[in-house]
Amino acid sequence: MSTDYFDAKMSSLRVLVVDDEPILRNLVEHALKSMGIKNISMAADGKKALQIYDVSDQTFDLIICDWIMPKMNGLEVLRQIRGRNRGSKFLMLTANATKEAVTEAIAAGTDSYIAKPFTAKELHKKVKSVTKDIVD
Repeated sequence: MSTDYFDAKMSSLRVLVVDDEPILRNLVEHALKSMGIKNISMAADGKKALQIYDVSDQTFDLIICDWIMPKMNGLEVLRQIRGRNRGSKFLMLTANATKEAVTEAIAAGTDSYIAKPFTAKELHKKVKSVTKDIVD
């Protein structure tokens, strides 16, 4: 597969980034843009994320969501998204990467997780892995 093909597919991804920390949202957005992803929506909490998700006329290909947030935590966002059954991929960000927490997130339907702190390179790798079946 050519790099041009892969880049074109990445640029067509629709991503929703959910985190209550503006700096982290901006860092994730910057990392995604460096991968060629252009269609990025942002939410500062889980309730806002679900509002954006529900009013969107197209399904998000990927949701990158922090676990610990006010108003609605990332695990509840994940459960709500899975209840809507639109097939979005879900990448959980967490500072709590214990075996129990990861098991709980996987049981709720996350496609993958990434432990904080993480590098842009680690995020790139996870995004590519989670979206592989979309961009291939």
